[in-house]
Amino acid sequence: MKHDEVKEKIESIKEPSQYLRVNDSHPLELYLGKNDQNFATLRFNGVFSPIKVLGTNLIEVKQVKTSRYNSILFSFNSNENLSLFYHFCVDMINETQNYSGDDAYKEIVNRFNQWKKMFSISNKTLSENEVLGLIGELLFLEKYAFKTYGITNSLNAWSGPEPTHKDFSYKNEWYEIKSINSFKNSVSISSLEQLDSELDGHLIVYFFEKMSPNFSGISLNKLVSNISSTLTYEIDRDLFFNKLKQAGYSFNEIYDNYVYNFVKVEKYLVNKDFPRIKANTLPKEINKVQYDILISLIEKYMED
Repeated sequence: MKHDEVKEKIESIKEPSQYLRVNDSHPLELYLGKNDQNFATLRFNGVFSPIKVLGTNLIEVKQVKTSRYNSILFSFNSNENLSLFYHFCVDMINETQNYSGDDAYKEIVNRFNQWKKMFSISNKTLSENEVLGLIGELLFLEKYAFKTYGITNSLNAWSGPEPTHKDFSYKNEWYEIKSINSFKNSVSISSLEQLDSELDGHLIVYFFEKMSPNFSGISLNKLVSNISSTLTYEIDRDLFFNKLKQAGYSFNEIYDNYVYNFVKVEKYLVNKDFPRIKANTLPKEINKVQYDILISLIEKYMED
């Protein structure tokens, strides 16, 4: 099932306490609809032994028993940011295709517990530059690190949310990820730690072109959803959501306004000759350094 199909089913229901089965081919009795307060709800009816499940400030969990079956209902207590709930429903529906009975209930509860970190209200939203930077780090994980180092190792090695570390470091290798608009001719280094190391490393520069929100390009919410859907192990999904939370991300439809066209990616070897400022070359009185590197002048360090 897809995002738009979930949205269409829920929006077709105009009265509270009404539900439509997700589809006839799904092995579980999963329903989309509205609860008694008219909030969007995913409902599962089945034969299972209920356990205690705690909701969040955005999503209410309710369990009821009838003479024929038990039910667990997940209701989104807001009329804003519904896109997140639709993604949650899609994940629940698609990932329970091969479950039945108590196993289905346990899988539903486990997946909800993994998603809980995303169902939080944050007073802080990321700036556009922070959004673009996080997109670059996520693309690096998805397109390169996962395939090179494995998913769990890559997520453990991702320290981008920690401002005093390299974005990605694994054993003797490290990577600093930068995302810039395609018209820019420089990258900003915001701290000494980003490029300062006795070990050779890599500077990865992603170039993007900002597009209109209607463009079918790369956006932060979509990228997070796509990556989370590929994480089949609970430990990986939990680690991924923890890293996102550490980076200041929680789902917000505001981020859907920032849509980009991927232009290219360039990789540079940061060795002893690479132009950078190192801590051991600075007077001890200097505490913090920020500087820009001109891309056109570091072409000789470019890697394949």
